[in-house]
Amino acid sequence: MKLFSKQKEIAIHVIYWLIFLFGYFVKLKPENEFILSFDEITYFDLSYIFVTVSTFYLNYVFMLKKFFDIKMVSKLLIGLVLIFIYFITTRYFIEEIVFPYTIGTGNYFEGTSFGYYIFDNLHWGSKPVIASTIIWLVINFIRTLQNEVLLNEEKKKAEIQFLKSQINPHFIFNTLNNIYSMVFRKSEQALPAIEKLSKIMRFTTYETQKELISIDSELKYIESYIELEKIRNTNEIYISLQLEIEDKNQLIPPYLLLPFVENCIKHGVLDDNKNPILFSVKANHKKLIIEVKNKINKKLKDAHSGIGLTNLEKRLEYYFPNRHTFKVTNDENYFESYLEIKLER
Repeated sequence: MKLFSKQKEIAIHVIYWLIFLFGYFVKLKPENEFILSFDEITYFDLSYIFVTVSTFYLNYVFMLKKFFDIKMVSKLLIGLVLIFIYFITTRYFIEEIVFPYTIGTGNYFEGTSFGYYIFDNLHWGSKPVIASTIIWLVINFIRTLQNEVLLNEEKKKAEIQFLKSQINPHFIFNTLNNIYSMVFRKSEQALPAIEKLSKIMRFTTYETQKELISIDSELKYIESYIELEKIRNTNEIYISLQLEIEDKNQLIPPYLLLPFVENCIKHGVLDDNKNPILFSVKANHKKLIIEVKNKINKKLKDAHSGIGLTNLEKRLEYYFPNRHTFKVTNDENYFESYLEIKLER
C-alpha cells in the first residue's frame, strides 16, 4: 500500500482553490443569472487573495506542524493567535499603509476603529485558517492510518521471517540427529541420507525465501523427509498418503504441510501396520483441506513437542486471517489434526 501521495495532496489544493475562486468571482444576479466579475477586479481583491493564500500556506506548512498538539490547548491557542496576527497585520500593511501611498486610498473608511478592524478581519481570516486546518488534519489523519497499516504489515512480515527461521533449524536438528545415529551405527545408509539432506537444504535455502510455492514442491520436500526417516529406521514405516489435488501448481505458503508430517513422525507410532499414519491432502482453487491421524507413541518424552504446529498456527493467522479452521484432538491414544483453508478471498 502506497502512502497518500503528494500528487493527490496537490490535487486537493487545486480543487479547493478552484472552488474558492469560483465563489469569489462568480456572482449571482437578482435575475438568477450567474456572471463572472473578472472585469471588476480591484487592487483590494488582489491583496485579499494574496493575504488569504499566504495565510493558508503559512498555517498549512508551518503553524500546524509547529503548534498543533491536541494535548496542549495553550500551544494550540498560541499558534491560532499568531496566524491571525499575521493575517491582520499583513492585510493592514498592504491595504492601509501601502495602498494609500500608491493608489491614494485604503480599503476601510477613515475613522474605522481598531477594534472593528480586528473583529472584521477575524471573520475574513477565519476562512483560510479553517480551510487549511481541515485539509491538513484530513490528509495527516489518512497518512497516519496508512503508516500504522504499513508498520503492522512490516511487523507481521518480520514475525513470519522469524517463524520461518524457527522451522528450518527445527527440521535440520531432527534430521542431523537421524544421521548421527546412522553414523554411530556405521550404517551404509549414512551417505545417501546426507545426500538427501543436501537436496532438502537446497530446497529450504531457495524455496522458503519465496512468499508462495507450489503444492507439488512441498510434497516432494515431504517425500524426501519421509525417505530420510525410512533410511534411519530399521523397522518398516507405515505412512498412508492420500492426495486429491486438482492442480499441483496451486500456490501455498511454504511449510504449510510439513509440520503435520513432522509432528506425526516425531511423536507417533511408525511401525504399526494396523494403525498407519494417515496424511490426507485435498485441494482445489477454492479450498485446501489437510487431515492427519496418528497413534501416539507413549514411550517418547519430548519437552519441545508441538513447536511445529504452534508455529503453524501463528503463520495461518498471518496468511489466512478469518479464512481457516484448525482443529487438534488428542484422546491420549490418537492424535488428530484438521486444517481447512479458503484459498479464494
